[in-house]
Amino acid sequence: MTSRGGSGDDGGISSLVRRSLKEVVARWAVRHRAPRPTWLRPQDEAMHPWDGRRHFAEEYVFAAVQRDLGILVRLEWLPGRESHRVWVILFEEGAVYTLPGSGQAIVRGGESGNWRVGGLEIDCVEPFQRWRVGFRGKLDRRTRDGEPLVVEDAAGAKAVDRVEARLDLTFLADHPPFIPGTDDDPELLSRSLGGAAWDVDLLRGLRRRQMRSYVQVGELAGTVVLGDRILAIDSSCLRQHGWGVRDWGASDQALHCFVSRGGRPHVWIHRADFPWLTLEGGFVAGADGLQAIADLGVTLERRPEQAPRRIGVDIELRENGRREDVAFDGECLAQLALEMDGRGRLYLAFLRVGDGDAGIWIGQRRTLPRPEPR
Repeated sequence: MTSRGGSGDDGGISSLVRRSLKEVVARWAVRHRAPRPTWLRPQDEAMHPWDGRRHFAEEYVFAAVQRDLGILVRLEWLPGRESHRVWVILFEEGAVYTLPGSGQAIVRGGESGNWRVGGLEIDCVEPFQRWRVGFRGKLDRRTRDGEPLVVEDAAGAKAVDRVEARLDLTFLADHPPFIPGTDDDPELLSRSLGGAAWDVDLLRGLRRRQMRSYVQVGELAGTVVLGDRILAIDSSCLRQHGWGVRDWGASDQALHCFVSRGGRPHVWIHRADFPWLTLEGGFVAGADGLQAIADLGVTLERRPEQAPRRIGVDIELRENGRREDVAFDGECLAQLALEMDGRGRLYLAFLRVGDGDAGIWIGQRRTLPRPEPR
């Protein structure tokens, strides 16, 4: 080992001591928090009253995968803009189907409680147990890279390849809701907080994080009609419900990845990189319930302004003194990029995982330059 001088060694030791002390404080704070938040109630499945803040948003997301198909449905209420944002996205190997135009629809009409917008309808049949998802309308067929596909008719006229689509789907929960941050592994959360820069920017950032959310895994079953094809759906599904102040440029970059491995076992990971800290976590779901991820590693084969070509995920689970490692690789079969309010950009991908498993990847990147520090 080569020494770089006394002052450098002292600085390194001092940094290690400071980080260790911060981890101790963070670990104490995490372990002494309330075991579960008191705000999560069955009525929270419904839409919440607007509190008047301009950037308030409430979203319902269903992400489902089976071997040959990915489904991503999203309904977002934007009362400050008197509108809703709607996604209906279907992925196949080599093709993407989206709502006409940019791939997402901004529909005027900002009334609360409206679960029927732009041809999409969702309905809570039983809180935390059963939802219905339906759609009637047209979808544009795109290339595997999300570019509009133009076809030519017999007369030589060119037009976007557009098909009639219909979704009749039911979500059935397999496990109770999982609350990111609260249900994530406490040691992993403590290490994230211990590695953060504890300064005024961190405190301001934490105060601005006013988004509540939870996720739930289950199955999404039913039928999808796509043009003249009828597709039977028996898929693994992650649904997410969140509400609060939304800022697509809050984190410099972020990711969510949901994978179905070997049928019903599910993996969900999340990570968000802020200037002051990185938050990450997730779970592995199986017959015995949800097990929080104790350590997470993600490698990406990046492409400019596209979803990664390949991803690698390494997960460590710990329970009752036992350690288990879970690893998988995913290859992008189809992708789509979406602009979000001029502040961020999303990269969506349908993944092939292993020999016959599948997943959905959502990556986010801030596009709005951050102001120079004063």
